[in-house]
Amino acid sequence: MLLEVILEADVRCPRCRAVYPLLRRICDDLNIPFTVKYMGGRAVASHEESAASRTFSPRWVERWGLREHKRSLGKLAPILAYLQRIGAQTFPNIVIRWHDGVRVKEIVIRGYDDSDEERARRFAANLYMLLKTLKQVVYRR
Repeated sequence: MLLEVILEADVRCPRCRAVYPLLRRICDDLNIPFTVKYMGGRAVASHEESAASRTFSPRWVERWGLREHKRSLGKLAPILAYLQRIGAQTFPNIVIRWHDGVRVKEIVIRGYDDSDEERARRFAANLYMLLKTLKQVVYRR
């Protein structure tokens, strides 16, 4: 595995259903492995933590959050603790994972908004360019 795309989805999520064909088309066009991991509700992997749920921890905010996030962490800490306690998850998550020769790295894109057609088109174009560029870098082509 040098480069792969994983869609973390919930079977009842309408946005997951909307982003699936888009990702499938992009990955097929670029010849990048694509898998779907159903995690929410009654899915087999529902006990697993999604890639985006770790962003609900105060530790993550302290280390990786923006300055604004860190300033408001005092007010957000109880909310983050609650989200972790109930096992809150967000879907869809697009996980782009690659190996750079030293270790595995990943980009997690949380959510997808298909309410505006122009926004969805730009999202697809940006995702295509990101994956195309990563493929060139990873495979040195």
